[in-house]
Amino acid sequence: MSRSRSFNRFHRYLARQKRGALRAVLPQHRLAEDLMPEPANQSRSLLDRLRDQEAEGDLLDAEV
Repeated sequence: MSRSRSFNRFHRYLARQKRGALRAVLPQHRLAEDLMPEPANQSRSLLDRLRDQEAEGDLLDAEV
């Protein structure tokens, strides 16, 4: 077997090992993210709430 072929086989072997390790860890990591509290930046929820309030105000103005 030539040197480059063995080099490629070895690196494919290492890649398989790394993928296996990642597959074993990532499902646990995904569950840990679900248990984490919300981030300190609540700007998205505030913007959504403001948009909903504006929509309600527009509907009430249209009824009057």
